[in-house]
This record gives sequence, C-alpha cells and structure tokens, in this order.
Amino acid sequence: MTGHHPVTAESETETETDTNTIPMFPALSRMERRRELQPRRYDREPYWRAPITPPSRECYVPHWNWHNRTGVPETEQLLTLDANGAYLSALGGIKVGHSQLSHHGGTEVITAPRDVMPGYYQISIPHWAFDGTIVHPLGDSSRLETETAVWVAHPTLVLLLELQEEGVLGEFMVLDAWIARAACDFRKWTAHLKQVRTELLDSLELAQTDAARAAMGEMYTAFKEGYSAALSMMLTGEKCKTQRPDWAHAVYAQHAASMWRKAWRWTGAGRPLISMGHTDELTVIADDLPEMMSRAKPPFRFDPSGRTLGAMKPKTVEAGTREPLQGDSLPTLDEGDVL
Repeated sequence: MTGHHPVTAESETETETDTNTIPMFPALSRMERRRELQPRRYDREPYWRAPITPPSRECYVPHWNWHNRTGVPETEQLLTLDANGAYLSALGGIKVGHSQLSHHGGTEVITAPRDVMPGYYQISIPHWAFDGTIVHPLGDSSRLETETAVWVAHPTLVLLLELQEEGVLGEFMVLDAWIARAACDFRKWTAHLKQVRTELLDSLELAQTDAARAAMGEMYTAFKEGYSAALSMMLTGEKCKTQRPDWAHAVYAQHAASMWRKAWRWTGAGRPLISMGHTDELTVIADDLPEMMSRAKPPFRFDPSGRTLGAMKPKTVEAGTREPLQGDSLPTLDEGDVL
C-alpha cells in the first residue's frame, strides 16, 4: 500500500513512521497554503491568528442525550438516523469573522437573525415549554440548570432568534458580545473538500477487490479525520497557521443548530421524536419515515447511501428500544469528532 494519499500532494504529507499507514488528509494546511481556497474578503487574507477572547474558553455549544419519556408501544420498531458528513455540511453554511473579534458589550439591540454578526454572544437562558416533545434548543447540559447565562457562538443565537420570531421560545437577553464587523466564509474550501470526498467515495464504490476496498476505506477514513482535525487545530493553533477558536465553535454550533431544526420539523409534522443522541443522531418510529419523506416538504433530506452531505441515513433499527446508539461526543479543545 502506498504511503501517499491519492488526493494529497507529496509536499503536503507529513513524515511517516509506518509505511503501511495512510497519512491524515491535510485539510487545514491545504486551505492555509492555497490562495484560491482561503476565506478572503476583497482578496485580503483573514486574520489567521486573532487574539484569543475570554468567551473562546467559555463558549457553550449545544449538545444533548435526550429521550422522550412518553409511552411508545414496545412493539414499535425504532430507527436511529445520523447525518452524512455533518461537520463538512456545516462548514459550507456559515459566515465567520474575517477580522479579529472586538468587545461590543450588551448595549446593541439584536432584533432579527439577519442582524447577527460572527462571534460570541452572552445570553440569558430562555424558557422552553416543549421539553416533553423535544430537547431545549440549547441542549440538556447541567450548565443550563446551574447558570443563568452562557456564551454561545453566533449560529446558536440565530436559531434562538428564529424560534423567538415563531413565538415558541421564551424571552432572553443578549448581555455581552465579542463580534467581528467583517465576515467571510468557507465556501471555496468546502467545495474543494466536497470534491475530494466525492472522488474518494466514487473510488470506493468502483473498487473490485477486498484489498482495494480496504485501501480506499482507509483513505476515506484519513480524509474524515483530516477535516475533523482541522476544526480541532483551529481551537488551539498548534502545528498550524490558524488560531481561530471562534471559527471552530461556529462550525460546531452550526451543526448543532441544523440537527435541532431537523428534529423540530419532524415534531412539527405531528410525529413523535423518540430520542436525540448527542448532536448527530435522531431516533424515530421506523414506520413514520416513508410517509414523512413522501411529503411535499419533508423535515429533512434522506439519503440511505450516505453520500449527500447533511442528509440523514439509517444507522440502527431496533424493536422496542428506547435508547439511541451512542454517537461520538462533542469535540473539545483536545479532541475531534469524525462524521
């Protein structure tokens, strides 16, 4: 087996100690080195190593391990779904700070989701009246019971403001903020990563032998580890050009908000949600899925093949099971998640 990833230039690979190991795909360094992939604004580079702000170490990213305690017949077959390429999908759907973050306090009134700029916001914790139907949009962390306010990344605030506009979320206040006045995005980088992902999946499907399939499987795993590690590396700035924890927190928060919206739309269509496992899994009654997917506006995209980014795919099917299969834990400053 070759030691070089098929979509990685030799100059981008790290020195290997084991020639039988596929090197991790250099997702972050590729973006840092290639001008055409960088999150530029008017052709200006972003602030790669912005000063670390106090909220960077206090940011709360919603997560959950929630179960519906209402009666579900033991004979019902339950289906656990998880998201395809969840963090990669989130990466392409957000704005991040091009400039460094600056302190703006809580004096600015934010009245609509479109007014939210990239950064961190300290908010009071709003009341949620639908705990029996779906988890609080901020999750079910014990912090929400012991603290009166938390720092969140801007995608979380956008979700809360959308729910407030719908009239389903209690009042809350923006108490403080560290925000960027100039924004950029990762669309070009995401498009490149999507292309690499598609090429790897195509090669995996076309592999003719068990050995070839195993080799391509390792390469695809190395790719997933690479873009997951990119987010973790942004948090600390170690071994890379980028130190932007606000970028990483924005991606994590965008993914959490996206998953919560999928679950909310499911319950809004009148079908029970059985559980939400961490941030990437939903468990539903299996018989509900075909009817929900046949609707003019289904609650989410469904792709059993696992190829469509952000779409849901089956993970486990169990009879009379209430607990979802546990997914990977939310990435922290020290570890990444591979989705």
